[in-house]
Formats: sequence, structure tokens, C-alpha cells
Amino acid sequence: MFSQLINLLIKKPIWSLSFLIVVIVTSLLQIQNFSLDASSESLSLDGDNNLELYLDTQKTFGSDESLLISYTSENSLIEPEQLINLRSFRDKLLEINGVDSVISLLDVSLFQSPPLSLIELASDVYTIDNGKADLDYIENEFKTSPLYASNLISKDLKTTALLIPLSADDPTVIIDDEILKKMIFDIRSTMDEYRNDATLFLGGIPMIRNDAISYIKSDLVIFSLAVVLAMSMILTLIFRRIRWVLLPIMISVTGALFMTGLISAIGWKVTVISANFFSLLLVMTLSVTIHLVVRFRELSKNNPDKKTNDLTRETLEQMIKPCAFTTITTIAAFISLTFSNVQPVIDFGLMMSIGISIALILSFMLFAVMMAILPKPKIINHNDHILGVQNLAFITDKFGKSILISLVITICISVFGISKLSVENSFINYFKKSTEIHQGLKLIDEELGGTVPLDIVFDNVANAYWADEGLREEFHEVHKYLDSLDSLGKVLSIDTFMQVLKTSNEGKAPNGFLLVLGKNNMPEFAKSQVLVPHISDETDQIRFVARVKETTDGLNRNELINTINKKLVEEFNFSPESFSFTGSFSLYNNLLQSLFNSQIKTIASVFVIIFIMFMLIFKSASIALIAVLSNTIPSLIILGIMGLFKIPLDIMTITIAAIAIGIGIDNAIHYINRFQDELTKDDDYLMSMYRAHASIGLAIFYTAITVAIGFLVLTLSSFIPSIYFGIFMTVAMLSAVLVNLTLLPKLLIIFKPKMNNIKLIK
Repeated sequence: MFSQLINLLIKKPIWSLSFLIVVIVTSLLQIQNFSLDASSESLSLDGDNNLELYLDTQKTFGSDESLLISYTSENSLIEPEQLINLRSFRDKLLEINGVDSVISLLDVSLFQSPPLSLIELASDVYTIDNGKADLDYIENEFKTSPLYASNLISKDLKTTALLIPLSADDPTVIIDDEILKKMIFDIRSTMDEYRNDATLFLGGIPMIRNDAISYIKSDLVIFSLAVVLAMSMILTLIFRRIRWVLLPIMISVTGALFMTGLISAIGWKVTVISANFFSLLLVMTLSVTIHLVVRFRELSKNNPDKKTNDLTRETLEQMIKPCAFTTITTIAAFISLTFSNVQPVIDFGLMMSIGISIALILSFMLFAVMMAILPKPKIINHNDHILGVQNLAFITDKFGKSILISLVITICISVFGISKLSVENSFINYFKKSTEIHQGLKLIDEELGGTVPLDIVFDNVANAYWADEGLREEFHEVHKYLDSLDSLGKVLSIDTFMQVLKTSNEGKAPNGFLLVLGKNNMPEFAKSQVLVPHISDETDQIRFVARVKETTDGLNRNELINTINKKLVEEFNFSPESFSFTGSFSLYNNLLQSLFNSQIKTIASVFVIIFIMFMLIFKSASIALIAVLSNTIPSLIILGIMGLFKIPLDIMTITIAAIAIGIGIDNAIHYINRFQDELTKDDDYLMSMYRAHASIGLAIFYTAITVAIGFLVLTLSSFIPSIYFGIFMTVAMLSAVLVNLTLLPKLLIIFKPKMNNIKLIK
């Protein structure tokens, strides 16, 4: 059937090309629907109870989906001129479509300007904007208030925050990405108008999400073009013919674009985890095409009198099985990602599996059609050995013992590095120091108490809180403890409000009667600011909001949560079931910890699946074992380097180990397939290695160098996870080619597995 299809493509190239163009264009037209999703929900665990808790908490206490603008003036913001500038800026923000409210120091309830009694607090609202506040007192209140000091305004009174809530009506409904993008654009335009009055930075989780999407989209376009350019240059140096440059590039780009159109058509959103799928598809399609080109050139050299159509047919018939098997094993590597309980990781695995399958089909079809249309190429005889492939064969032959010793040393060092491996979700470290988002987060951390919220929700305590003095004192101690942690910035809770009331009650804690009276009679505006975010009589819950300082040296997020949890249980005697951690900080931490824990399961499943597939393909347990064990090395090297250099696993690099195995196994299949073919000539394992290096070794080497250079382009990104992804994919490609052109043939020579029954090439 395959031969019939190839014959049809070659005999009817124009009709075949026309059909392919229609199919491809139809898919490309759907790219306009392409979308990225970086919401908290998109990165949550499948069936994660914490996500449900997060949404319930947002509904009960209000959403943390807010934009935050830091506003820094040269002089104190309390000065009348500065208040005028700030008011003008706030009012301008309120004119933006989608901005329903802005919380600033102009709008918040004041309790000591002038000092108010409990009765006065419960009966009226004093703000700067409504004119009831006494400006002679506000400086002291903003410096000392547990509500506003180092939260709404910095200690030196020169930096303040303006908060723009995004989900006022329904906190569980996340604002549409396009609406958010337009709103952020308008906010930044407004900020530009006021930069002469103040230093302004935009922050908040929604902005981080929006900027991450922007960076990823930019990388998809700009760096995809750069990858194509880099690969074109390398192919030019290798093949020295425009045909062998344009043909692989054209096929690769077409395959990647076709898949992009397909996922856009079915509404399959790309997440941060799967953001590099385009680059991966690009290079994996290129890998298939390079193997076809090298084989065609080899056959053309050996059979100069054969017609192009015959050479093309022979090339495709010889390469279909090894390429199909490499595709299957690569799919197996990506399918292993479906063992994760994180939906975006599952989607990434399925997305790549479908994409690789399409890449194989399109590569063979387009290669057949284009070679039938184009005139017969001239094959230039040049010394391919200059690229060092034969030198690798020589090293394998003469220094085999050194290779094995180096292998043991590499494994030991890598295992040691892996023991130091960690996982982090630091938002600030996702962006270069030169970016606005990094600078803004740093300022907010230093002056305004941090950005990323960690919520602790206590159950079955709210109703008792108002009457139980002992319980109030206990929560006061919890607040003091959280406030003492260096990695936490501002901590807000119902105890914050209690401290405000204590100040208004001549330094004495109000009794239960006064508390209930004040709570029931407090104006709704003031209640929404100081009570609603922290206590709910309806759900009988109390919430603590601790903002984590992203810039804290040596911050370990999982360790922080575990430390707080241990303290609450062992020293404050809360049962583990009586409280829960939630908020954006907790969601992302749960995600990454789950991904980290699933790495062992994922990698183990990859090895099992690929081992079984090797057994089916080569019908040899020894060959399967040699190939699989050899190709653990790239993954070990990558994870070892990350551990040794304290580079944490993140939302992008977490999948690299599985990808590296898939890439390495591809090379192994091609090499073993050609090795056994050479072995049938004289049953000489050593000479078979030299001949395999001179043929398929070149294709493997060409592919590795081309793809490695392509991935290195990602190091120019402003998005740090993309940079690391590019670096470690380069390491994966280079280590895989070294392993499969040194260690793999050495093990084949040492153990001499029987290969006479293996026949992938007819």
C-alpha cells in the first residue's frame, strides 16, 4: 500500500501537490483562532481539590484577580500637590473600559485621622476623597496603621499602590484574555501620560499572566523565524545546495504550521507548558527530512545513472520503516506525559503525539511530490568526514575503555546533581532583570509587601471568633508568627482589623459585645474593606492573606508551606483538617510539586514503553536494553546539570527529560537499523560501525547540529523558562548524538547481540 501511494505521488505530482496545498491552506486559515491560556485554572491539577477550594475562597472572600500599579513620587505622597497628581491619575484610570473601580489611599477608610472612637468607627466612613479625613493626622496613620503601612503605602510615604479589581461581580469568572490584554494596554498608555509625575510599574497576577502570554507569543513568531534562519545557515554549510536547504525547511515549516492550524481549529488552547510545541515540531520534522535527504544523496552517489523518481522511490521505501519506528517511539515518550494528573501536561503529550504523526506523513508526501517536480539534483562530492563523524568512530574503536569510564563518572556526577534538584515557581525569576515586570515585582516586594498571595483558610471558627476572647488571642499569635517570617511580606487578617479597633479603644482589646455591635453597624463600604476579605459568618471561615516576597534569597516555596503547616499543627494545636492553604501561590506550588513527583513515574514509564517497543521492533532483548540504557544518559546529564547549578525545574523544563529520551531513541533506531544492514555484508561488528558512521552517522550528526543551533536561538528570549528550554534541548541533542555515535556502537561491539534476524530495510 505504501509503495502504491508513493507511486501515485510521483506519477501525479501536480495533482498531489494541489491536493496537499488545499489541505494545508485549509488548516492554515484556522491559525487566526490560535490562543494561549496561562490562567491559574489551566495550570491546576486535574481533579485538584485545592482548585475547588481556591474558587470557593474567591467567591466567599473576594477575588485576588487584581492589577496593581506602584506609584512612586520624589516627595511625600501626603503633600497636597502629590495628592492632586494621584487623584488625576486615578480618575484617568477609571475612564478606561473595563476598569470599574480603583482602590487607592484616596479611597480607603481611615480610623485615626482624626482618632475615632469605636462608636464613631461604626457610624461613618472617613476618607481623603470624601473630605472627612483630617490631613494633619494621615501621615502618622499611614506610617503606623497595620492595614496600610508597607501595604498600601511605603514607610517613607513615597510609594503607594493602586489596586484595580477585575472580577467584582463573580470572583470565580476569569476575565477574557483579549479583554484583559486591551485593558492592560490602555492602563499602560495612561501610565505613560503620568511618568513625569511619578515612577510607575504595573504588577499583579493577571499582568504576570498577560505578559507571560505576550512573551510566549513573541517567541513563537520571532524565534521560530530565527530558528528557521539558523537552521537554513547550517543546512547551507552542510549540503551546499539551495534545494537541500529550502526543501527541508519548507517541509518542516509546513508541518508545524499545519499542526498549529489543526489545534486552532479544534479549540485546543496552548498553555505555558506546551508553548514550545511549534519549535519542537519544527525540528522533529526537520530531523525526518534530513534523514531522507542524506539517504537520497547517498543512493544518488552510488547510482548516478538512476532517474530521480527511482531514487526518490527507493529512498522513501528504505526509510519508511526506521522513520515510522522512530516516530512511534517518540510518540511513546510523549504519551508517557499523559500519566501526569496535570491536564496541560496531558494535552502537551497528546498534542506532540498527533503533531509528530502528521510531520511524518507530510514529510514523506511532500518529499515525494517535490522531488518529482524538481529537476534531478547534482550531487557534489565533498569530504563529509571533516565534520568529525568518522573521528567519533575512531575514538569509539581505540578508546572504548575511556568511554566506559567516562560514562560511569558522568552517571555518578549526574546522580549527585539530581539529588540536589528542586522545583520552584518564582514568578520574578521567569523574567529578565531588564523587563518592567521584574523591576515592578522587585519594587512591590521591597516597598508594598509582596505580590503573590498565599491564603490560609480556617474552618468552623468565624462565628465563635466574635465571642471567644481566647480564640481571638490565638489568631493574634498566628498573625504575629506569619508576620515574623522573612519570606512573607504583608500579612492581613481579621486580627489586622482587631489591632485597628484596639487603637481606637484606648489600647484595650474590645469585648465581644462591642465587637458584635460594631460589626453589625459598620457601614458597608468600610466592612467591604476590612471584614469581608478576612471573615465570613456565612461559611464560618477566617482567611489569612500572606503575600510572599518573590525576591527573598533562598526562598523555597514548598518548604515555606510545610513549615507553616507544621507550626500551626504542632505549636498552635490546629488539627490538619481544620485549615487549608490556597491562593495563587499554593496552586502553582501544587502544580510543580506534582510535576516533580511525577517525573520518576513518567521517566520510568518511558523506559518501559520504549523497551517493549524495541523488543517488538528488533526482536532482541539485548539490543533493547543497550539502546534504552544508552539513552538514559542525555536525561541524566540534563537533570544533573540543573541540580549542580541550582537551576530549578519549572513549567517548561519539567518535560525535557522525557523529550530527551525520545530524541535519543530516534537516533538509536536509525543507527541500529543501519548498523545491522552493514553487518549483513561481512558480520564484522567493527567495520559495520565505521560504515554506519559514514552513512547514517552523518544524518544523525547533521540533524543534531542543525537542531541544536536552532534551539540555541531561544536563549535570546526575555522569558527565562524559554531560555532554559533552549539551552537544555541543545544539551539533549548534542549529548544524544555523542551517546549514539560512541557509547551505543561500543556496547554493540562489546556484547555483539545477534542481529541477523533484524531487518527493517527491505
